[in-house]
Amino acid sequence: MASKAPGAGFAVVHDIDGPKVRLGAVWFAATIAACFAGRPALAVLMAAAVACAADQVVRLHDPRAAAAVLEEPVRLVAVLGAASLPLAAAAGSDTLTGACALSVMAAACVGGGRSAVVVLGVLPLGLGAAAPVLLHHLGTSAALVLLVLVAAYDAGDFLVGTGAGTTWEGPAAGVAAVAVAGFAFTVIGPPPVLEEGAATAAVLVAMLAPLGPPLASLIVGDGATKARFVRRLDSLVLCGPVTAFVLAALL
Repeated sequence: MASKAPGAGFAVVHDIDGPKVRLGAVWFAATIAACFAGRPALAVLMAAAVACAADQVVRLHDPRAAAAVLEEPVRLVAVLGAASLPLAAAAGSDTLTGACALSVMAAACVGGGRSAVVVLGVLPLGLGAAAPVLLHHLGTSAALVLLVLVAAYDAGDFLVGTGAGTTWEGPAAGVAAVAVAGFAFTVIGPPPVLEEGAATAAVLVAMLAPLGPPLASLIVGDGATKARFVRRLDSLVLCGPVTAFVLAALL
């Protein structure tokens, strides 16, 4: 892993161990293929991804893996609660709202204190994963635009941010990549998104995607912690739900 820049705090220190670029490309290809395969396929893929991320968060907060602070029911509730959100989004926003409420109530029943905080902490990851599924109700292209824009941000952030001397270089490169991809979508104007929707999505992703990784760092502990499953979804945590809400109102 690259050394952590002084004062980086919750800024992400990219994990460069292993074939990260190839794995990122595989993840991107899988999300696009699921998007074209249909809403159920996309929901299952995002649910599987956020289930792995939620399990990773719980294990990071209990490094002993079998100790007293976090018990197995907490792990189960966290995984099922987060994974239920993309699946519920496949049925619509009302079902997603109900799943969120049930997840919060389940968090209150796992023992309170730190355990409940950990369970609640994974729910933003679930909402981020649910966003493309919600947008798929508007059309395949709506979900596709969000996934491509977020992938563009992640690629720019990782390629430039890895080994950068300052914490802002990676996010700045990611925003620049979003601007390029967003311009392409405004030219193409895929229905029902069209030029206005594509431009709106690009602006929202450019503004909010850089805030997702630091928020995910808060969930896992800090920006230097290795959390490969969480990092597959972190850029969606804020920009995903906001973009889905705005495009649903716009379109």
